[in-house]
This record gives sequence, C-alpha cells and structure tokens, in this order.
Amino acid sequence: MKRSRWKKNEQALFLIRLGELLENGYPLSHAIQFLQLQESRKKAAELTVALSRLREGNPLHTVLEMMNFHPQLISYVFYGENHGDLQRALKDGGSFWLKRTEDLEKINKLLVYPLFLLIFVGSIFYILQRVLLPKFQVLFQSMDVEQNLFLKIVLAISEFLPSVPFLLLVLAVIIFCLRQFWFMKLNPLKRRKLLHHIPVFGNFLKLYDTHFFSSQLSGLLSGGLSINESIRLFSENNSHPFYQKLCILIKKELTEGKTLEDIFKKFSFFEKHLGIIIANGQKYGTLDQELFHYSRFVLVKIEEKTSASIRIIQPVLFSVIGLLIVSIYLAVLLPMFSMLGGL
Repeated sequence: MKRSRWKKNEQALFLIRLGELLENGYPLSHAIQFLQLQESRKKAAELTVALSRLREGNPLHTVLEMMNFHPQLISYVFYGENHGDLQRALKDGGSFWLKRTEDLEKINKLLVYPLFLLIFVGSIFYILQRVLLPKFQVLFQSMDVEQNLFLKIVLAISEFLPSVPFLLLVLAVIIFCLRQFWFMKLNPLKRRKLLHHIPVFGNFLKLYDTHFFSSQLSGLLSGGLSINESIRLFSENNSHPFYQKLCILIKKELTEGKTLEDIFKKFSFFEKHLGIIIANGQKYGTLDQELFHYSRFVLVKIEEKTSASIRIIQPVLFSVIGLLIVSIYLAVLLPMFSMLGGL
C-alpha cells in the first residue's frame, strides 16, 4: 500500500468528523467540503479530487482507497455503505482506530526513556569490558588470584556483547526476507494462523478480529440483510484479504448445509464464545443485537488488556536496566575484594 499524506490519527479524526456531520443531516459532498476548509493545502487539494470522484459515481470506500487510507478504516466504510448506516460506521471505525493510535503512541512514549537508558548503560558496560576488565584480568594473573564466579560470568557476557548489534542486524534481515519472500505469499488464512501463535500479539489480534467481524456483521444484519447476503459482502471486500478468503470459505460451507454455529466452532481465528453468541442469537432471533453487544464487550476487553500491557512494559524495562547497573557496580567492586582477599 502506498503511503498516505494523512497520518493514521488524522484518517481516524476525518472519519469521525465526517460521521458527525452526516448524523447532523449534511449530505456527503457538503460534509467533505466543510471539512476541506479546515485542512492544509495539499490535503484540501486531495479532497477536491475525492469530491470529483464521488460525483462521478464512485462509492466513498473506493475514494478513500484511492487516497491510500488504511484498509481497516476502508473496511468499516465499505460495510457501512452496504448496511445503510454509514454515519455510525464512520464514527465507530474512526473512534476505534483513534484509540488504537493513541495506545500505540503511549507505548512509544513509555519506551523512549527506558530504551535511551538501556543504550546508555550498554555503552558503559561496553567501555567497562574494553578498558577496566582487561586490567583486572592482568592483575589477577600477576597476583595469582583466582577469579570469582561473578567475574567469570561478566567476562563471558562482555565477550559476547560486541557481536549483539551484528546479530540483531542479521536477525532483522532474515525477518524481512522471510516476510517478503515467504510470509506474504502464503494464503491469508494461513498467515493469520501464524500471527495468532505469536505470544501477546496473537491474543490482541484475535480479540481485534472478533470485535471487527461481530460489529460489522451486526451492522449488516440490522440493516436488513440476511446472513448469506452479509457473508457475501464480506467475501467481496478486496481491501481485507483475510476476511474475504474466510467468508468465501464460510459461504461455501453454508451452501453445503452446515450451520453458522458449527462453522464458527471449528475456526480458531475468533474468540471461542463467538460461536455460542451466534447460536443464541439465531435461537432467539436477535443475532444482530447479540453480536453488537458482544462486539462492545470485546472492545472493552481490548482496552483493558492494552492498559495492563502499558502498566507492565515500563517496570520490566526499568528492572532490566537496574540489573545492568548493579552488574556494573559488582563487576568493578568484586574483583577488588577478590584481590584484597588474595593478599
């Protein structure tokens, strides 16, 4: 995907404001013209082109795709246009994406200071390994004093330390090559399964997929579409290959006579309760409401897990830095004590 002139949080805010204007009775073209006045010259020019494409008959999701908006945001708009509640889809998609962007920014801010300290302490450790520790070794040999266990460990680590940047670079190159020449060529469903096996990230991805699918399916069903029609629309969305391939598979199994509940029970892409929610919704004829409330529940769970992760990341990093600092002090002091004990 080409890089957009719009940052991710700007894309989200644009959709939220557009949804609010539509909710207040603005026609789509007038709402975009109103927002155009508040944007920079380059973005205003891009919105002028977008307006001309809308007047030519292009749907909004296609226009946003031409503007290189994020595929996830485009998916919200695509389904919103098809179930007739575009303003809600714009606001929901924009709000979720804005919250996600804010959470990522919080994590980045939390990481900046500890990472700076980590680099600083690593530099001191490197200087210690290059300057001080070799002198201690010479002294130990000249005084015939046995090195203590801690110093042996520090020396072993110091021998390995200079190769760490090179190993990280090699690892980054290997990951990049695997992604470009192997991972991206896999079937989207296979790619998703592999991503779900990544610790922590996989759990977040599964929750996000569950929230997105249940909220969009709820919107399509509440807009009067049948389950088959809703699944067909998912399978026609080119901006998200995973949902497209998944719903092609669901559509095929539905034509073979399998129930939606049984189909989702065997999938590992979503939270295990989604199949139960679908079964209850079909039983009582309230599938759209059940999915809507469940999507809100999953969204709250995502926010709670994100907050918990943010609370854990910084203390862990500071603990690692603290251990490194203590190690440096011990690496300096213990050899002195060993030499004094050997006298």
